[in-house]
Amino acid sequence: MSDALRVLPSRFGRIGVVASELGISRCWLPSALAADARDASFAQGNLSVAQDALLTRAVTELEEFLSGRRREFSVPLDWKHASVGFAGEVQRALRQIPYGETESYGNLAARLQRPGAARAVGTACGKNPLPLFAPCHRVIRAGGEIGLYGGGEALKRALLELEAVATA
Repeated sequence: MSDALRVLPSRFGRIGVVASELGISRCWLPSALAADARDASFAQGNLSVAQDALLTRAVTELEEFLSGRRREFSVPLDWKHASVGFAGEVQRALRQIPYGETESYGNLAARLQRPGAARAVGTACGKNPLPLFAPCHRVIRAGGEIGLYGGGEALKRALLELEAVATA
């Protein structure tokens, strides 16, 4: 069975969520949804019961997160689109950055026993197949600048502000 796509309208724009039989396998931010999703094939009305349940749960959790009512996601993730090697380690480690907190590219590299690999961390974040679920928006530059983000600087800043407001 092919993966299934559901699109969530949000105040930030349309967010695409993809489910396999095992879990959420992709999340597309508004800036990437149109370009990336159009080249992939998805179940159109032919999704399994498991995929429908996963997508319904993921959309509910995303809506709660984007409204400041959820801090952690519980929906299962399928990492089949994650990078291999160190980049994949980085992508999975993003889930360990607590809600409302940030970590620098360099600190994340050091935490993964690769001091000096800050640029590699940035590259891995840029290829993260599960932004929001694996919160790469929480990774910032060492000097406190927010740095780049696949969804754009404005979205990264808005997500960091959302978490700061929701934790106050």
